[in-house]
Amino acid sequence: MAPLFDRLSFRQARNTVIVAVLLGLFASGLDLVDDARRERTVQRRTLEEVTEIVAEAASKAAYDLDSPLASDVLKGLLSYRPIFQASIHDEFGARLAARERSKIDSNLRMFSEWLFGDELDLSVPLYYEPLNRPRLQIGRLSVSVDSHITATAFLERARSNLISGLFRNLLLGLVLTAMFHVMVTKPILAISKAVSRIEPESLDGCLIEVPRGHDGDELGVLVSRTNHFLKAFDASLRERARYADELRGALIRAEEGSRSKSQFLSTMSHELRTPLNAIIGFSELIRDDPAAQATGEALGDYAREIHGSGSQLLQIINDLLDLTEIDSGNHAIHPEPLEVARLLETCARIVAGTARERHLRLTVDPGPEGTALIADARAVRQIILNLLSNALKFTPEGGWVTLSGGRTAHGVVLAVADNGIGIDPSDIARVCEPFWQAEPVLSRRYGGTGLGMPLVQALVDLHDARLKIDSVVGQGTRVTVEFPMVSHVAHEVVSLSK
Repeated sequence: MAPLFDRLSFRQARNTVIVAVLLGLFASGLDLVDDARRERTVQRRTLEEVTEIVAEAASKAAYDLDSPLASDVLKGLLSYRPIFQASIHDEFGARLAARERSKIDSNLRMFSEWLFGDELDLSVPLYYEPLNRPRLQIGRLSVSVDSHITATAFLERARSNLISGLFRNLLLGLVLTAMFHVMVTKPILAISKAVSRIEPESLDGCLIEVPRGHDGDELGVLVSRTNHFLKAFDASLRERARYADELRGALIRAEEGSRSKSQFLSTMSHELRTPLNAIIGFSELIRDDPAAQATGEALGDYAREIHGSGSQLLQIINDLLDLTEIDSGNHAIHPEPLEVARLLETCARIVAGTARERHLRLTVDPGPEGTALIADARAVRQIILNLLSNALKFTPEGGWVTLSGGRTAHGVVLAVADNGIGIDPSDIARVCEPFWQAEPVLSRRYGGTGLGMPLVQALVDLHDARLKIDSVVGQGTRVTVEFPMVSHVAHEVVSLSK
């Protein structure tokens, strides 16, 4: 960084000197123009004084009409170097004598003529003064002055003054630059170097020293406020680092807790499954044993209640286990081509008994013949059965439930529709939240754990599919699942087939 600061200092000094020299030249130019104006005035006054000296002799030559005398007068007049032409005329305008010489050639003539003009002409009347009578004009003396001769001497003086002024301004610029560098530039460069050494990520108490002699001026205030800001920023960084460490620790603990929870739920689900399967199995033996049926209807009813309750509890545990596996990222799906018509018919047969018990009309519309999709068979059946279970649960007796399939431009659509109680628009967004249930009255009336729709949403997401719920309170609900034509599931099947 030091060379950069050196270049900056040199550039500043150079610019200061250049500005000082330019200002000096401008001021000298203004002085030159003003001096030229005054010099021209002095030149005219000098010419008038010279002509007044020879006016008496010229008047005598005009009165006597003495051409030789007039010629001698003009010869003496031209001894004044700036005059290059002179003539004497009588009162009638006749020329008595005239003298002239050539103008001096010079490269500076154009500049001098611009500054002083081409030439200066002066006409002096000549008088005869008799005693006790008014004076009479008896002729005229005409004089022409070459302004270049006067300007040459002036320009010589101006050049000397300009050069001396230039050196004077140059010296003044250097002095001002040195003073400015010592008083301003050097302290600012020191502050800049100190600031450049500060690392924003780790201040470590780095503060800027106040330049010597600047404790009470603007630079001292600037350094003081900067140090105050650095201290506050360092404290803020330390506080944020502490918060970040706390958040990091909390996140680690939360992740460990989540993993422990998932592991616990998985273990408990497996532990509960074993006795539940035994309960369900033995209840089926009792329910279907002819000897037990012969002893009375009560024993069979008890066995059916045990079997139904155990099956319901096993379904809850299965849903909870599936959600836990999906949440932990351990739920594997096995995609395969599925025929939509056969899939819908199979799911409809599974829930047909429940539909008959609740006196509901269950219809299946498989859609166009040959419609198929690539998905995990168990997961898709779980999606359809959960949607059918909700539709059958929340549809009053005498209602209808429709299971349908179809194709769109983007994929395959499976839908479950009913004319049940419907869902409030404010609750649709929360239907798929785990463990969420509607109003307590509905929860007590229809039962359920709130795991069905969250599991549907999770399985839908695993297939890159889209879940849509349309519902009107008191009129019914339609849930649509659209499976895309191309997804990571389809790619897996294609890669496996290769």
